[in-house]
Amino acid sequence: MRHSLFAFMACIAGLAGCETAWHRAGPVPVSVARGKDIYQENCSGCHAIRATGDSFRAVPALAGQRFEYLRRQIDRFASDERHSAAMRWAFNRVSMSTPQAAIDVATYLSQLPEQKFAEGDPLHQTEGKTGFVAHCAACHGMDARGNVDGTTPSLRAQHDSYLVNRLRQFASTSMTVGDHNLDERAIIAISAYLSSMQGVDATE
Repeated sequence: MRHSLFAFMACIAGLAGCETAWHRAGPVPVSVARGKDIYQENCSGCHAIRATGDSFRAVPALAGQRFEYLRRQIDRFASDERHSAAMRWAFNRVSMSTPQAAIDVATYLSQLPEQKFAEGDPLHQTEGKTGFVAHCAACHGMDARGNVDGTTPSLRAQHDSYLVNRLRQFASTSMTVGDHNLDERAIIAISAYLSSMQGVDATE
């Protein structure tokens, strides 16, 4: 009896070790599955089934974005700290308004493969690189991958149209974080450069 008990306890310990190793190795399968269900029910109508966004409507791609940035933004939308009339209906649903939902959806999206989109005008890319280094790289990194703690998003693998819209918003506000005092030419050039930077490693 004692031998059986010890064997059972050893088995449980082994399983726990395997679970811990899986957590360290990559996304938790259950969280990915839950996140996929929540995303497809509430978000795919605008952001597309594979989270590739919509260039025509300037809807951002979410596939491959950093996990912690996604989690933080979902929490902000859920609490209306970040307000969007277009997204408000989704966050009125219980399935999108819990901390666990934010974790699950962010887990699912961060492990999706990025897509290669049509790039901005190549004529602007050299000028855009200079503008990016001067105005954006200090926060977003020279490779535009953002940071792991979620305060700064990756800007790679993103639609040019969305980048233009966001930079226009930043330039028109009185933001004190970073240097977003950009004219229209700089906005178009930087967006063209960023849209040429395809791919992101969201696991760093």
